[in-house]
Amino acid sequence: MTVGAEMEQLLEGAKRVLHGNDLGGWTKPAPNLYPHQWNWDSCFIAIGLSHLDTARAVTEIHSLLRGQWANGMVPQIVFNPAGQGYFPGPDVWQSTRSPDAPHDVMTSGISQPPVLAIACRAIFENAPPEHRDEAQRFLEWVYPRVMAYHRWLYRERNPDGNGLVVVLHPWEGGLDNSPVYLDAGSRVHLTYKPVYHREDTAHVSAQYRPTNKDYDLYVYLLEQMRADDWDQSRYLAHAPLQVQDILFNAILCRADSDLAAIAEIIGENPSEAQRMGEETRAAINSQLWDADRGMYLSRDRVADRLLTDATIEGFMALYGNVAPEDRVRILVDVHLTNPRQFWPAFPVPTTALDSPSFNPQNYWLGPVWVNTNWMIIRGLVDTGRTDRAAQLTADTLELVRRSGYREYYNPYDGAGYGTDNFSWTAALTVDLVTAVNASG
Repeated sequence: MTVGAEMEQLLEGAKRVLHGNDLGGWTKPAPNLYPHQWNWDSCFIAIGLSHLDTARAVTEIHSLLRGQWANGMVPQIVFNPAGQGYFPGPDVWQSTRSPDAPHDVMTSGISQPPVLAIACRAIFENAPPEHRDEAQRFLEWVYPRVMAYHRWLYRERNPDGNGLVVVLHPWEGGLDNSPVYLDAGSRVHLTYKPVYHREDTAHVSAQYRPTNKDYDLYVYLLEQMRADDWDQSRYLAHAPLQVQDILFNAILCRADSDLAAIAEIIGENPSEAQRMGEETRAAINSQLWDADRGMYLSRDRVADRLLTDATIEGFMALYGNVAPEDRVRILVDVHLTNPRQFWPAFPVPTTALDSPSFNPQNYWLGPVWVNTNWMIIRGLVDTGRTDRAAQLTADTLELVRRSGYREYYNPYDGAGYGTDNFSWTAALTVDLVTAVNASG
C-alpha cells in the first residue's frame, strides 16, 4: 500500500469514529466509557472537525459553551441527560450549589486544560475560503466568552499574582494519575474514606485504569470543593491540593497567544491577552525550571516544592512557546530523544521509562497518548525541529494504523489500551494526516 493510500485509510477511519460518536450538536469521547461532553476533548475534536466541516466544528464549541458559568469558567464536563454508566454524575457534583453555575444544563465544578482559544483559532485558520466569513462571525461571537474564561483563570486561580494558574483537582490537570498528582496527592490527609461506586472498570479492565486509592483522592477532593459550594476563593484558602501545573500553564501560554491573534483578526485590542501570556511565560521560566534536572516541573504550592518525577508535562513548554533556545536544546536533545527516558520504539511515553512510577499499560503512568504527542509535534515544528516532528508524526500515525483509534498505547510494542473508537485520537489523526498531505 502506498503512503498516500495509507493516509487516506487513516483519514477515512477517523471520519467513521467521529461520525459514530457524533450526537448531533457535540461529540462524546467514546461510545460507552465517556457518555458526556468533556472540555478539552471537544476542543481537540473541533480541531479535527475544522478540516472536514467548518459549521460542525463551530457547533462543537457552541455546545461546549452552553456549560460556561457566569463567572467565566468553562467546566470539565457538560452532562448528557441521557448518558448512563459514568461516575461521578451530576447528582454527585451538584454544581448548582454555586450561583454562577448554569441551571439549564448540568456541569462539573472544575475546569480542564485551556485548549479552547487554540481550537477557536484553528477553526478560523482551517476554514476554506467559502467558509471564511462564517468562521470570522464565529470568532466575533466566541471572543468575549473565551476572554471571560481566561480572566476567570487569572482572577480566581492565580493566588500568587504571578501568572501561574493553580490546579485544584487531578481531573482538572487532565493527566489524572500522572506521578505529578500521585506525589502531590500523597500529602493530602483524607479525614474520611469516601463512599462511591466506580463505573469505569465495567468498560475497561482495572489494570489499565487509576487505582481505587486514586479514586479515593478524586472523590474526597470533589466533596471538599462541593462543601464550599464551588466558591473558588473560599476553597482555595484551605485547598489541600494545589499544583502549579506546567502542562496547564504552558497550554495557557499558547492559548493566550491565540486569543491575542483572535482579537487582532476581529479588530479587538490584543494587549490584555498578550500581557496574560507574558506573565505566565515569565513565571514558568522563573518558577518551574529545574536547572539541575534540565526539565520544567510542576510545583506543589502547598508544600512549596517542585514535583520531581519526570513526565511528559515538561515538554509542554515546547508547545507553549515558553522555553528559550538553550532550554529547548536540553529538553529535546538530552531528555525527549533519549531512548532510556522518552524515545522508545513508540514515543512519547507519558512518564519517563526510568521513573519508578512507569507502567506501560496504565493510563497516564506511561502509555502514549495522541493528544500529548500532537502537542509535542507542534512544539517541535515551532522550535525548528522539523525532522524530529516528522519522525514523531510518522510514529504516532503508525500506532493508529496498527492498533486503531485507541485511548492510549504501549510505548514498546504499540498495543492499544483503554477504550476504542476514541474521538480525540481520531480528530487529531485528521489534523496530522492533513499536515502530512500538505507537506507533500
